[in-house]
Amino acid sequence: MKEIKAIKNIRDSFTTKQVKYGGYAALITVAVIVGLILVNLLVGQFSLQVDMTSTRLFSLSEQTIQVLNNIKTPVKFYGLWRPGEENQSVMPVINLYLAKNRNISLEVIDPDRNPGFVARYDKDKKGISRGSLIVEGEKGFKLIGPYDMYDLSQSQQGGMSITGISVERRITSALLFAGTGNTPVVYEITGHGEIPLADLGLQDTIERENLSLKSLNLLTSAIPTDASVLILNTPKRDLTSSEADRLLDYLENGGRLLVLADYSIGDPTNLNKVLASYGIALEYGIVVETDSNYMINVPFSVIPDMADHDITKPMMEKTKTPVLLQGAIAIKELDTKRRSVEVKPLMTSSPRSYLRTDLNENSANKVASDISGPLTLGVAVMDPSWIQGNETQARIVVLGCGNLLPIAVQLGVDTNRDVFMNGLIWLEDRPESISLRSKSLFLLPMRLTLVQIIIFGVLFILVIPLAFFTTGFVTWLKRRHL
Repeated sequence: MKEIKAIKNIRDSFTTKQVKYGGYAALITVAVIVGLILVNLLVGQFSLQVDMTSTRLFSLSEQTIQVLNNIKTPVKFYGLWRPGEENQSVMPVINLYLAKNRNISLEVIDPDRNPGFVARYDKDKKGISRGSLIVEGEKGFKLIGPYDMYDLSQSQQGGMSITGISVERRITSALLFAGTGNTPVVYEITGHGEIPLADLGLQDTIERENLSLKSLNLLTSAIPTDASVLILNTPKRDLTSSEADRLLDYLENGGRLLVLADYSIGDPTNLNKVLASYGIALEYGIVVETDSNYMINVPFSVIPDMADHDITKPMMEKTKTPVLLQGAIAIKELDTKRRSVEVKPLMTSSPRSYLRTDLNENSANKVASDISGPLTLGVAVMDPSWIQGNETQARIVVLGCGNLLPIAVQLGVDTNRDVFMNGLIWLEDRPESISLRSKSLFLLPMRLTLVQIIIFGVLFILVIPLAFFTTGFVTWLKRRHL
């Protein structure tokens, strides 16, 4: 009987409030744990990531996605790494390409164990460095060296430091080449005191965009049939009449021209003859800026307003360093021009600026001969403005600052270089590549105002701890009376 009574007591103990509430709590705890396990298993089947970096380091741009959507044939990535030594800065970006298009695949090749494989892609017999990436499609292949994937700058100690990652730009450019097998040729015009682009470090930048750079003297040579774009970079002398005629013939057949104009050219009669055919002209003088919001230190260093255009959109982001122009000249749109011509401003000065046309005038204030602002400092021209099918279209970009690229080199203003490169790519009619610039690795510190510091201090030091304490205290009181 005592054993039966003991069993009865055990059975009755399960009917008490304490056991009931404890059982409910245990069941709820088990249910939550099982639910969390199931959610984790489900989430693990998807690649859910949120890129919260200011420069979108771990995301592909819309332009790259457009390129990937058009890839219908197999493309192979070959990573020349030893197994287990894959580049951890490059692999996350490559994985994004693999996830977006099933026609793209990756194979890691150990160059030390497969010298014959590497030799197939060493066309120049210069050797291929370990850490390189090969992008191969049906039309050809492109080699991306290990140092081509980064932007490097010389540090104060004399060494090189990485300032940005350009993996996406390199890979997308390689995909374009692998899909076409063609490298468009860009010619820089010489013979007028121009600054060679190679001296400004631009040759490598241009070639990395799947473009080939060559020089052209219009006095001695006709414009080659393979000329994709002509560049006139800061001429110190005007064109001759015969050179102007050659340029006009080239543009009439759908040519593309990029001009960086400098005030030192004087009154460029023949160059303006070419530009006037498309509704624009250079105005001799130097732009003087009097609005402190549009200048740096001196009135001749102008920070222009950027207009809404494919060329300038990337520079309009708040995180971008502003474009800086020194010794800029103005570009005017002519009242008389063909109806088919469309002129779009790219950069303008403030309403308080003016163009000093008399460079012998030393007055610090505006004089009667000065031209009032706002002044146009860059334009993009199309003729005709709208095309269908295979109709040819002439395009011209004129940037009114001969120091645009030297400033980029000497002061490290990368946006100046971006304006030039975006203009070149727009002339090439490759909108998918315009925004593909290197992604900076510079981390800007968080800056908080005094009010923000007080708000966050009260929130994290007082409000949140008090909320946890109150919740715990209320829960304790309820359980005390169970």
